[in-house]
Amino acid sequence: MRHYETSDAIREMIAYFLPYCDDKITLQILLRMSECLEPWDEAGMLYERIRKKTVSASKQNDPRATAQYKFEEICAKTLYNMSKPDSPFSDDVPFWVIPLGFRFACELELPDPYGFTSHLDDDSDQRFRFM
Repeated sequence: MRHYETSDAIREMIAYFLPYCDDKITLQILLRMSECLEPWDEAGMLYERIRKKTVSASKQNDPRATAQYKFEEICAKTLYNMSKPDSPFSDDVPFWVIPLGFRFACELELPDPYGFTSHLDDDSDQRFRFM
């Protein structure tokens, strides 16, 4: 996938999830980054901010918030890596966006947990890989 395709896919997922989230602040920042309205290299600092929220949600035993923040973390890492930093996150980061998005959709108990991305539509061979 090219960078613009990756950022488009992330934007699609974030836009889908936003209405279901109580805490929208970092999702909205990620959305702006995916629209190239914020520099991708700032996603590294945003990841640190999201990570604190993930740890807090885990300690509070809040699986819905934890799933949201883990999804946000992986999006931030992916956008950061696309800025071609000197110290990127691991190379496999973008491959975790869809599985963590699926986990988040399941945690939200959405009627169609595959609906968060067009990459898992009914015609996709990948649809059943994340069950």
